[in-house]
Amino acid sequence: MTVLRPTIPHELIAKALLRETETADTLPTPESTLLEYLGLKQMRFDFDTEPEFLVDAPNISSKVRAALSVNHRVVATHSGLGPKPRRWGVMHEIAHFVLPEHIDTLFCDDDKTLSPWTNKRLEREANSLAAELVFQGNRFTEESLDLPFSCKTAIELAPKYDASFESAIRRYAERHPRPCAVIVYEKCVGIAAEDLEDERYRVQYTTASEQFERFYFSGVKSDSEFSRGSDIFQVHGLSQIGTVVNTALHVQKHDGGEWVFDSELFTNGYKVFQFVIGPEK
Repeated sequence: MTVLRPTIPHELIAKALLRETETADTLPTPESTLLEYLGLKQMRFDFDTEPEFLVDAPNISSKVRAALSVNHRVVATHSGLGPKPRRWGVMHEIAHFVLPEHIDTLFCDDDKTLSPWTNKRLEREANSLAAELVFQGNRFTEESLDLPFSCKTAIELAPKYDASFESAIRRYAERHPRPCAVIVYEKCVGIAAEDLEDERYRVQYTTASEQFERFYFSGVKSDSEFSRGSDIFQVHGLSQIGTVVNTALHVQKHDGGEWVFDSELFTNGYKVFQFVIGPEK
């Protein structure tokens, strides 16, 4: 007989952890306090040259960015990570540690499993709880609703939560009560370009609010494998990283018709984010 264990919503787990550590009103959420409360140490390794941490997983990819050893109660991050990826990696491993079904003795995460578009259930769950901790449940969303309906709001709030622009824009779109979405374009690897205008990009993933998915779509697929940066922006001068550009987005329907949305484009230098605004229903 199979015994089904009730699942605890990630929102409740995050709320309880923030309450118990008295960090619910502290921004940005201090990962060091969470680690101390859970009895975890945080260490940094170059997993390529210091493989002894991965001795229990000899076949693991050398592209490990963050890892959790339950037996040693250690959260390890790659020494080459920048502050934002390192912080996300720590929160992701904390999530593995506290989620009831995540009982592996060793978790090793790379760029794919740490990314929001991962197709692995346990990694999606860890990302979900990590976001709850970083953005303090509904706090980020509630704060954003008092500000203009624009991706500029997410960009401006991101430093307050010590979050990357990507995670902030994603959170803003998926939790907003109005119909909106964000299309993320990744830079194609191995295709050389002289400047940002000539960089090649492909659609990586789409995140949409509940209202947007209900009336429009949950994702888009490009007709071509990749596009030039200037084709996406429809303007020149992409060297001004951080500038928000207003443009229209044309999306073909299955019935042959077309949606035309207002949108805002923003680049952090290696990805392009298109914030799509759906008319209110």
